[in-house]
Amino acid sequence: MQENKAPLKSELFTDFDLTYIDPRAPRDTVWDGTFASYFSDKKTTMSEFPFLVRRERFHRTTGYIHRHSDFFALFIVRAGRGIRYINGRTCSLARGDIFLMAPTSCHSWREPVDLTVDAVYFQPSLWDERTWNILLQLPDLASYLNPYERSLEARGHTDHFGHLSPEPHSRVEAVFKEMRREFNSMKLPQRISARARFLTLLVQLAEWRENKTFTTRPAKGAGIAEVLEFCESHFHQPITNAQLAELMHFSEGH
Repeated sequence: MQENKAPLKSELFTDFDLTYIDPRAPRDTVWDGTFASYFSDKKTTMSEFPFLVRRERFHRTTGYIHRHSDFFALFIVRAGRGIRYINGRTCSLARGDIFLMAPTSCHSWREPVDLTVDAVYFQPSLWDERTWNILLQLPDLASYLNPYERSLEARGHTDHFGHLSPEPHSRVEAVFKEMRREFNSMKLPQRISARARFLTLLVQLAEWRENKTFTTRPAKGAGIAEVLEFCESHFHQPITNAQLAELMHFSEGH
């Protein structure tokens, strides 16, 4: 008798905190929201620490537009396909893409297929005024965290901050893993630690951007990084062409 085995699946497509579903509203609806309206009812929210860390999944949703009126967002694409819409502009997505979004921007994730995003949402009050003044001494952070029209125009109305190659991305994922674990523990000392890790991560990303550590984005969001990660994770198991084709969203014949 042949043993039934569960199909291999990349870890990039597992372990979500939230899977989005479409709201019951016309696609052209723009959803305005404050940090409180989005997150005050979440069990992990603490008013003393106005930020939220989570892994999100988007699959076959219609890409409704929403605007964050009083909080920032950091997004790092972990896996999958889709199109990023921001302030009337669009770009394809690839594993390793970083987006840093200031308040008042209109954004959505369009045509997503197994799109997984590591996200941090945060309000200005997460840090005191002195810390913010120091943080904004980094020119790229000062630009991307500035919601005013002049700053938006200067960076081409985009929130794409850079693209991580596999080695720095693995470092960022390790930081996010610890930050997410600490955040979800609901313990005050760990929440302080998660906040500190996030501050360090923002500084690190700004330094990499300034030092031109970021790499050129793969053409049209190519998924080769996901295929390599899958092969590395399952090198001791039989892998079929069909499984690799599924990761790339191709037919096996391609």
